[in-house]
Amino acid sequence: MSQNYDIYLSYNEAMVNQGFNIRVFLHRTKSMHKIIIVLLSEIDTHFTDALRQNIEKTFNHPVEVRSKINSLEYAYDPIRDQYKSPFLLSRLKRVKRSPGDKIMGVADVDLYSPGYDFVYGEADVNAGVATLSINRLITGEQDIPSNLNLYIDRIIREATHEIGHLYGLVHCSDQKCVMRTCTCVPEVDAAGGGLCNTCMENLNNNL
Repeated sequence: MSQNYDIYLSYNEAMVNQGFNIRVFLHRTKSMHKIIIVLLSEIDTHFTDALRQNIEKTFNHPVEVRSKINSLEYAYDPIRDQYKSPFLLSRLKRVKRSPGDKIMGVADVDLYSPGYDFVYGEADVNAGVATLSINRLITGEQDIPSNLNLYIDRIIREATHEIGHLYGLVHCSDQKCVMRTCTCVPEVDAAGGGLCNTCMENLNNNL
C-alpha cells in the first residue's frame, strides 16, 4: 500500500546571527481509505449499527453505510429460487468510491455462487468488493428481539470473514477463527473467537 507523507514545519526565532532555525519533521501516516457497506435490502438498524461499529474497530478504518435499495431481480434465478452472488458483485464494482476503498453489499436474500448450494457471502479480492447474505443467519428463529445478540454475532462474524478476504486473509484451520470455512450455522456459531492471532497479525501487516 502506498503511504502518504505529512510534512510539519516549525521554527524558533533565535537571537543568533543565523536568524531563524528551521526544523523539518517527516511524519508518515497511513492512507485512510474507507470500508463502504452498501445495503441492498431493508436491513434492521440494529444489524447495520453493530456492523459499522465492529468492522471499524476490527479493520481500523472508517466505515460508511450507504442505502442502495434497488430491485435485485436481475440476480434472481427462478429455477433455484435464489440470487446469484456474482451478479451482485458485478453491480457493486460500479459503486462510486475512492482508490483503496473496500465495498461490501449486504442483502437479506438467499445467495448462491456456481458450484455451491448457497453462500453466506463472496469476495472478489482483486476488485475489492464482497457480498454478505443475512438470510440463512437469521432463519429458523421467529422472535428476532429475543435472538438479536445471536443474530448480530453471526452477521459480524461473516462480515469480518468476507472483508478479511478483501484485505488478503485466506481461510484458516483454527475452528474458532472467523476466517474458517463455514458450511452451516452451527459452524458460524462455533467461530466465536474473532480473528486468531495468526490472522490478526496478517491483517495488521496488510492494512
